[in-house]
Amino acid sequence: MNQILFLSLLALPIIFQIIFGRKGIAESIKLTFSKVCLITFLSQFIFFIIAFKILSNKLRSESNGLIHCGMPFVGLIGLEILIAIIILVIILIQYLIKRSYNRN
Repeated sequence: MNQILFLSLLALPIIFQIIFGRKGIAESIKLTFSKVCLITFLSQFIFFIIAFKILSNKLRSESNGLIHCGMPFVGLIGLEILIAIIILVIILIQYLIKRSYNRN
């Protein structure tokens, strides 16, 4: 159950950027594209902190209050970096699409 929670917490900013970034480009919502990008980055950071706290609590409950291995944290940080790169690529693609719409 916790694995699904971690993945959903880390995937929500990607889904938000794809859906609302497209709507921000088409100007069908009140948010501008730059505000959508800012919300995505802030939510990614907040969800990472929440996932980190959940993982920390889970590891402490399994080992009687002590954390003996930090490898799950390294995996979480690596996954967060990968997701940040994916979000940046999505934003770049959406920006190029927006720029091509503005030219026409």
